[in-house]
Amino acid sequence: MSTKLCALYARVSTERQSEVRDGSLDTQESRLKSYINYRNTSGKDTKWQIADNYREEGKSGKNMDRPELQRLLSDIKSSKVDTIIVTKLDRITRSLQDFFKLNSLFQKFNVEFISLEENFDTSSPMGKAMLNITLIFAELEREQTSKRTKDKMAWRAEQGLWNGGQVLGYTLVNGQLKINKEESKLIKMMFKKYLELENITAVVDYLNNKGYRTKEYKSNRKGIIRGGKKFFITNVKQKLTSPLYIGQITYKDKTFKGKHDQIIDMETWNKVQKKIDLKSPKRTKQKKIHTYILQGLVKCGCCDSYMTPKYSTGRTRLHPYYQCTRNSRYGKTDCNMRYAPAEELETFVIDQLKIIAKDKHRIDEIVSEANKDTDKVLKTLLKEKCTLERKLPPINDQLDNILTAIGKGLAKVSTINKKIHELEEQKTTLELNIENIGFEIDKLKSKSLNSKIMHQSLIKFSEISGTAEPEELKRQIAQFVEKVTFAPTEIKIALFEQEVQRRLFVNHSSNGALDGSEWLPREDSNLGHSG
Repeated sequence: MSTKLCALYARVSTERQSEVRDGSLDTQESRLKSYINYRNTSGKDTKWQIADNYREEGKSGKNMDRPELQRLLSDIKSSKVDTIIVTKLDRITRSLQDFFKLNSLFQKFNVEFISLEENFDTSSPMGKAMLNITLIFAELEREQTSKRTKDKMAWRAEQGLWNGGQVLGYTLVNGQLKINKEESKLIKMMFKKYLELENITAVVDYLNNKGYRTKEYKSNRKGIIRGGKKFFITNVKQKLTSPLYIGQITYKDKTFKGKHDQIIDMETWNKVQKKIDLKSPKRTKQKKIHTYILQGLVKCGCCDSYMTPKYSTGRTRLHPYYQCTRNSRYGKTDCNMRYAPAEELETFVIDQLKIIAKDKHRIDEIVSEANKDTDKVLKTLLKEKCTLERKLPPINDQLDNILTAIGKGLAKVSTINKKIHELEEQKTTLELNIENIGFEIDKLKSKSLNSKIMHQSLIKFSEISGTAEPEELKRQIAQFVEKVTFAPTEIKIALFEQEVQRRLFVNHSSNGALDGSEWLPREDSNLGHSG
């Protein structure tokens, strides 16, 4: 039997809440412990064990600067816990961006996350998928913030303004560079010495031996003194090759005329660059290996094996494709599935997702079909819970009547003790069953898809699919696509085990759709390599 080491995290925002007997913290902790008991009674192969309780008293959730949260993160890194349980997502953080960072840490250390209120349970594949879909919005928010920052930096560069921090040779005044007379002398000396010694290491030794040091300054945020260190090779080379010293601003390989004054004249600059170029080692261009954004999702339409990323080497470029693993290992006698050209297949899948994103009615149908079996069980549980809840008031009424009779002297406690005990046992059993059914309902809800979230997420995916990096596309596609089944005559795309698209291949003789016959290796070829 396996064991889950569970961390129970509870938080309240004010110290007053935390001091109240049976207050919010105790209520949260009680519910979390009830969930542990429920999983231990319903599970057969796993024992849920409380590793520790993390009670955050009077701490805001707007940031992660909280002692108990930091202790929890430290315990995660030390492998003391493998499951985190909270009553609500906002107990651990109110910031989606912060939770995105936390979830990355959870994934790194294989830690599961469960939120009872939102029905997030990453111990189940569906719960993990829905949580990741929600986190897409946090990442998009982060990317949009990053894009705005980059746009502002690009605009400043175009205006000839410096985007960096403190730099040797200049003083930063209201975001603009002004020549620092003493430091500019040092910059001129660097260029002069390099022309004299023709060796960066020799220049570094000269500067350090003479007692020169890097720029010393006080940081704006914490007021810490930085710099004042010895020079090193990379540092000096950066100075010798920076266009900043000839009055230019560079941003993303583009150069603009700066609004600051130059320190080095063009003649000296050109001489230094020429000598550095001659002495720099020449790097040969390496072929870039393709990012297989459908890796782990493509299955063979003949034998249902996974298709492995491979590539063949052409004269001018690499040719990526997916190959059936059975075919790859045992040859066409076990499976004669042909290769699937990676770029064409990936483009096809992306295009189909964009088409689906436009059809909200179709998404509703997909989600409804996916939730059909779950909905049936959910209705049964809700009905059962409602039946049990109706049994509670009569028991409470009986207990109240007995207590009233005792208070009025109409009955003796000794004669009705047994009846009170029976009623209390019935009440406790009912409440426990209602709570357990509630957890079962929450568990089922965490497995259910949400058509609105699915639709919004697919729309967002469509918007960024043309500009996102391949690794980002790979990560996001995995949130929607359960599998892609490839066959010579058709492709099937399944969203969360629901087949949503089927399309016959266009005849190769017409326009060559997904046709890699010009470059794919022969069946008996050994040109294929793992991607």
